[in-house]
This record gives sequence, C-alpha cells and structure tokens, in this order.
Amino acid sequence: MLSWLVSAALLALAAWLLHRYLGAMRWRDVAAALTQLPRAHVAGAVAATAVSFTMLATFDVLAAHRVAPARASAGLSAFAGFAAHALSNTLGFHAFTGGAVRYRVYATAGLGAGDIARVVGLASLGVGLGYAVLGAAGLLMEPAIAAGWGRIAGVVIVLLLAGLVLWLARPRSLRVGRWAIALPGSASALLQMLVGGVEMSAAIGAMYLLLPPAIAPPLADFVPIYLTALIAGIVSHAPGGLGVFEAILLGAFPAQARADVLAGLLCYRLVYNLLPFGLAALGLALFEARRRRAISAPPPDAS
Repeated sequence: MLSWLVSAALLALAAWLLHRYLGAMRWRDVAAALTQLPRAHVAGAVAATAVSFTMLATFDVLAAHRVAPARASAGLSAFAGFAAHALSNTLGFHAFTGGAVRYRVYATAGLGAGDIARVVGLASLGVGLGYAVLGAAGLLMEPAIAAGWGRIAGVVIVLLLAGLVLWLARPRSLRVGRWAIALPGSASALLQMLVGGVEMSAAIGAMYLLLPPAIAPPLADFVPIYLTALIAGIVSHAPGGLGVFEAILLGAFPAQARADVLAGLLCYRLVYNLLPFGLAALGLALFEARRRRAISAPPPDAS
C-alpha cells in the first residue's frame, strides 16, 4: 500500500510540474530546438543506446550461464535480456513485463519457473550494482548538488561495494519465498559491476549527447540528476517513468532552457525507448512465429 501511495504522490507532483513547465513553453521553440540537434550527437545517442542494451543483455547471459549453462544458450539469453528490458523500460512494471518476457523465452529452453526466477534475480542484481557503481562515480566527481560532501558519500559507496565483494568470496545464497538464489562469487560480482558501470554510462551518455551543448551542465553535475530521474520514474510505476523522468530533468534547468531540454528528451524517448521497443516487439513476433512453425512441423520420417 505504501509503495502505491508513493507512486501516486510522484505522479501527481510530476503532472503538476509538467503543467507548469509546458504551459510556459512555446511549441515552435521546441520544434526549432529539435531541428537544431546535431546529427552527430543523435548518431552518438543511438550508438550509446546500442551499448547500453548490449550490456543489459549481457546480464542475462551471465545469469543464465550460472543457473542453467547446459540449457540456455548465450544467444537465447541475450535475446531474452534485450527484449525484457526493451519492453519493460517502455511499458513500466519491470518485474511483471520483464518477467513475463523472460518466462516466455526461457521456457522454450526447458527452464522452469524456479530457474527463471533465479535468472531474473541475478540479472536484476547486476542492474542494481550498475546503479551503485555510477552513483559512486558521480559522487566522487563532486557534483555541485553534493555541496562538497560528494566524495565522502562516494567513498562510502565504494567501501560498501568492496565489502560486498569480500562477503561474496565464500558461497552465498539468498532465499526469496520458496526459491533459493545462489549469489555470484567475488569475480562474478566484479564483472557485473564492470558491465553495470558501462551500461549506465552509456544510458546517461545517450541523454547527455541530446542536450544542446550551450546548456549542458558538466557531466559530474548531470549524473545525479539523471539517476534521480531514472529511479523516481521506476518507483512511480509509470510506463517508462513517463512524466516523472521528464519533470525532474526539466526542473533541473532554468526556464529559458527548458524548450531545448524538452527537445532532447523527446529525441531520447525515441532513441532509447521506442527504437529498442520496436526492435524487441519485432523480434518477439519472429520468435513466436518460428516457435509455432517448429511445433506444427511434422516429425521427421523415421524410415
């Protein structure tokens, strides 16, 4: 109940802020800002998006290799991870949409609900570690919002991550309901941190490239803004964090720059959300068509 109240409060606040921000804009200014986005920056955002989703798919490859190495191939795992994140990033409710996609794909390899839950858990752990790594890096760069305390907070997070790695030096497991999830060892956790750091850097880079250079803050100041907007969007349960993500990013800039920021946000939604969503939807349609053909195909002639 508390989570839904928090979600409702975030959505109400975002709606009120967006009403204020958008009401003060002229849409011709937004359209003009869209046409002025450098094509090289748009291409860079597409490339950064490709890197981000490649790393997200890698989390599933690592998780499936640990849970069911003999049944889930790297290609199938990568497809499941990409499709799950592409759909859940746009539709919201990550646990349900991403879990449903993974179940549909991994079930074809013979994985049961328990194994799929373990894959989801390990992949989600990798994403969380990526948030922590980028959060620590952003704070160590001493953003203005940290008011001089950034490096202290960043060092604390680094020490916590180091403690986690040491704790995982021995075999550990986590019980969720009736399922026990074997946690990765120290080496695997470090690899997940590396993958997560690259993934989050690429995701932030995609948005940062779409901010007009004249108004883009230093990267150190932008990282905590982006992470705050991203996490608030996830907590809100809005599809793709729509509205909440935009309200926080627009609020971080002065009023005279918001038309340019909105133009970057619209392009970001197209590049980072709708493009992967379309590719994943097409991929799942082809996957289902191939699966149905395989089921309906007559058995080979034994003679």
